[in-house]
Amino acid sequence: MCIVLWDSLAKYEDPVYKEAARKTVPVDELKKKALLSLKKEGNNNPSKNEQDHAFLLQLLFWFKGSFSWVDLPPCDACGKETKALGVPGRPDASEISFGATRVSLFRCNHCSKVTRFPRFNDPNKLLETRKGKCGEWANCFTLYCRAFGYESRVVVDFTDHVWTECYSQVLGRWMHLDPCEAEYDKPLLYEQGWGKKLNYVIAISKDGVYDVTKHYTRKWDEVLSRRTLATESFLVSILESTTKELLARKK
Repeated sequence: MCIVLWDSLAKYEDPVYKEAARKTVPVDELKKKALLSLKKEGNNNPSKNEQDHAFLLQLLFWFKGSFSWVDLPPCDACGKETKALGVPGRPDASEISFGATRVSLFRCNHCSKVTRFPRFNDPNKLLETRKGKCGEWANCFTLYCRAFGYESRVVVDFTDHVWTECYSQVLGRWMHLDPCEAEYDKPLLYEQGWGKKLNYVIAISKDGVYDVTKHYTRKWDEVLSRRTLATESFLVSILESTTKELLARKK
């Protein structure tokens, strides 16, 4: 999984991908909204870092309205409701070329035709499709963040969620951003808000793989009791070796 996600992150550094992402964003509109939000906070003379921080938040809000969540997609043939088949399909050559490793299948409740939903990993393809579940949302949003120069990483929650972190020069630390929820800097959203029983939360960036679980919990002892995949020392060694392997792929 780390290798697949890291391959996507490596594509975020492609200037063609970055330019394609920037072209879809109403930059001037978001800049105006960012300045307005700062003025509402009483900041009439913001620094560049403050403007960049405010723009990132507006980018998050805009993205929320520009991307679609896929649960049960409409039928490709008649446009009516579908239900999940419960068995994965195999991606075809075209889908594989855009990083799809699996395909979700849905049968129409009316005409019985099967609709395919390939789970694309290529962020440039997601600029076109603009739909998916949390993995696609975080993948595409992180491309946007990199396109505008923010240091970014994808965060994988092993209890089944994915989001983004960006380094904030204003805060002086990594900041949580969940594009599915348009929420930011709320790392306890999942444990306290959703009632999740977290175990492993791993951040993957172009520079490596990091265990950031402690940032997302106030119940570390409980979380630790659920971390049974490996000893903590072995996990550290695995992340270090994975980071070395990923960095070697850049050379």
